[in-house]
Amino acid sequence: MSTIVAISTPLGSGGIGIIRMSGTDALSIASKVFCTKKLDSFTLAEPNYMYLGNINADTFIEKCFAVYFKAPHSYTGEDIVEFQCHGGVTLINKILDLLIKNGAEPADRGEFTKRAFINGKMALADCEGVIEMINADSEASLNAGYRLMEGNLTKQVVTLQDKLTDVIARIEASLDYPEELEEEVEEYTRVHLEDIHNDIAKLVSSYTYGRMVKEGVRVALCGKTNVGKSSLLNAFLNRERAIVTDIAGTTRDIIEESVEHKGLKIVFTDTAGIRNSEDIVEQAGIEMAKSEIQSSDIVLYVIDATDEDRSSELEDILKNKKVIKVVNKIDKLDNKYENTNDTIYISCKNRINIDKVLDRIVEMVSSGKVTTGGEAIILKRHYQALVKAKESIDIVREKYDELDNCIRLMELKDAWDNLGYITGTTATEDIIDAIFSKFCLGK
Repeated sequence: MSTIVAISTPLGSGGIGIIRMSGTDALSIASKVFCTKKLDSFTLAEPNYMYLGNINADTFIEKCFAVYFKAPHSYTGEDIVEFQCHGGVTLINKILDLLIKNGAEPADRGEFTKRAFINGKMALADCEGVIEMINADSEASLNAGYRLMEGNLTKQVVTLQDKLTDVIARIEASLDYPEELEEEVEEYTRVHLEDIHNDIAKLVSSYTYGRMVKEGVRVALCGKTNVGKSSLLNAFLNRERAIVTDIAGTTRDIIEESVEHKGLKIVFTDTAGIRNSEDIVEQAGIEMAKSEIQSSDIVLYVIDATDEDRSSELEDILKNKKVIKVVNKIDKLDNKYENTNDTIYISCKNRINIDKVLDRIVEMVSSGKVTTGGEAIILKRHYQALVKAKESIDIVREKYDELDNCIRLMELKDAWDNLGYITGTTATEDIIDAIFSKFCLGK
């Protein structure tokens, strides 16, 4: 492979700019441009030791640090040299050009991590964890990306593949010795396929939770007009985002904003108040509100504490949704109220129990998590591969007596291959290229 080079820090001026090279010629190329008083030549550099020296170009000299990571004990599994320079845009681009001039080639997006995958340093799912950490926008998604990068999912999938390999090998052996092994293999296969099915089913069921961790939990604010939905959104955000007036039907479009609470990203959507209206624009807003309610993960059903008639056509819409009833305007009443799991009494005006609503949302999301050894599926690609693997296994489990061993083997091998799409053992080049195209340069 060629020796590649890229700027690994974001574009723009900063305190430090890092330039990374990887490949068999990384050390020799670095020695052509970098010198340090500690060494006669940088080719003699000790691995994992940072040297202070100068990069000598035709038109400038840069004082910087250089560090050498020796193969295979490096991020890519190849020789790597990194320069830590001053973070000027012109400066680091000039150094990049200098290294290219001396034999390095510009790296593609994600090519360093792709080489780590090719060289067996990381499984494909681990690599996806890297980009998830880079793109994380909440503490929960950051931690999920870290667990993925650390290989937690890969270990579980490899264990499942090993179990499948054992079952497949026994079925293949029974083809050669049907009379001696058929009954024993059938009993073994049924028991172990049940275990494999259960393990995959747990991972599949964790995707709902994992998606919310990655993308944020979608929470719709709904209710009649003038119950305080927009005021509640503003209270969550600690700023005046939505217009609040005494005029019914103020909110007509969907307003979407997000906050982070206890590490979880919560995406709120403020919707139009539900009522019968002759206003065409408001009617459109009400239909959008109903659609948003259906697509949300959790619904905050906001109720006016002073409203004696709390009936609403929303009751039918909310039947199959996870709902928290939020009774607003308790500052106008003398009664004492006690919060429950389903109902929280608040005052947007006086900011009473606002955090309790946020706490309850986090509790609902966390309680919906299926225990899978602490792991949850956060990527749709992994979810789809697991679903397909489960389908193949279920065909054999449910129709075992109707199938001959050749069909059983075909389905189980399909399941093995689908699991391999996650780790990368059976992923096609198109899939691999598509994954790494999402990376930034220098990673």
